[in-house]
Amino acid sequence: MKGNTKHKNGSKSKNGAKKRTASSGSKRTMQKTSSRQARNGNGMEATELLMKDHENVQGLFAQFERSREDGQKKGMLFEKIKDELQMHTKVEEEIFYPAVEELPIERAKDDIQGSIQDHEEVDSLLDELQSLFPDDADFDEKIMELMDAVRSHIELEQEEVFKVARAGLGEEKLQELGREMEEFKQSMKEGKMDSEGAEASE
Repeated sequence: MKGNTKHKNGSKSKNGAKKRTASSGSKRTMQKTSSRQARNGNGMEATELLMKDHENVQGLFAQFERSREDGQKKGMLFEKIKDELQMHTKVEEEIFYPAVEELPIERAKDDIQGSIQDHEEVDSLLDELQSLFPDDADFDEKIMELMDAVRSHIELEQEEVFKVARAGLGEEKLQELGREMEEFKQSMKEGKMDSEGAEASE
């Protein structure tokens, strides 16, 4: 994945995600998995953690759609969307995808390759958005393309990739991966804060 790039409002970038439409049953699934997690006292399974990320970015998309006339707010929301997508993508590609791709299940490798192609599409859209101001005529159109790509990717993952992961990895391995992913995300957040603090003091 790509390193940091500058957006015209002064922030920095990381990674992204592609095309289909978020599945209707995702909220019910999250409620079931969250209650199971509360019962057994363990951390989130990898698939639960990624579904939570999906809900977070969908919420940011909804906020953006309500702020179409406010250029400053659109710029702030884009930065949040970008950070959320890039962190999510990094976690998937570093930890989750390799575990799924190694499964002796025929479709596992194809599903992961499709997901990585989705990430590349989203990376490309994020790069294009980085070069635009929120008030530019193309900005809204380009971010709608991004939303479509991400929603499509979410559907692919939740309807295909996660089913393969649950069938092949099992609950214990998914919990182990979930712990690794939580720790990795926390270290990325801390690194981002340190970087921003260093820039502010310059």
